[in-house]
Amino acid sequence: MHLSVRVEGTRLGHMAIFQCPIGFYVSGEANLTCQASGKWSSPVPKCELVKCPSLDTPEGLSEPHLHLEEHNNSYGGRAVFGCAWGYRLQGPPGIECELNGNWSGPLPKCVPIQCPPPVLPVNGHLIQSEAPGMDGGRYAVGSLVQFACEGAYKLEGEASIICTEMGVWSHPPPFCKPRCSYVGEPKNGFVSPTKFAYDPGDELEVICSPGFVTEIEERIRCIPDGKWSAALPECLDASISNSSNSTEV
Repeated sequence: MHLSVRVEGTRLGHMAIFQCPIGFYVSGEANLTCQASGKWSSPVPKCELVKCPSLDTPEGLSEPHLHLEEHNNSYGGRAVFGCAWGYRLQGPPGIECELNGNWSGPLPKCVPIQCPPPVLPVNGHLIQSEAPGMDGGRYAVGSLVQFACEGAYKLEGEASIICTEMGVWSHPPPFCKPRCSYVGEPKNGFVSPTKFAYDPGDELEVICSPGFVTEIEERIRCIPDGKWSAALPECLDASISNSSNSTEV
């Protein structure tokens, strides 16, 4: 099958020359000679399909995270590769079997997909880092990091981000928004509302105990830079305050 022959003749010394089509090779002697015995010098050869070394064996793929997605090691066939989860190909995704019985190039490698260290927000820090296979400050796929803000700062954005198969984080890093700290209660009074921290725009009212008053505006406001608009008003004895005011009049 597929074998073609050109015969010079059938006398002593004449030759029969065999050939195979592209993609096949002559298995046996390609040139036979008519001998004095009346027989040809060798058996008629065969056409065998050109094949490259099989990669579909334990020895074929030595890279532990590399696998075959397609495999045809006949001439003109190709091998297509993929990597295990968390890895990406480094090198050509496929190679072809060439006429000389060799693959068109070396096998690719599988390298870990990693994300760069996340950007820490100003006035923030990491509170948890689950990083499988973290290497040199870089994070493997599936790594989870969580952020928190210092003191009274408020976290804006995603508190947790994950390293994705694209080698990028699932969300941009958050930032820490300034907030005003709780200022405590004035002597002879209290503040309302009472919270650990206050957002810009929040107001704090000083409410004095019976018999005590404030001489200035009793409300202060949290401004965008995380500071209060004024010092906390004091609660003064009402009789002393009124006496002072009467004297001034």
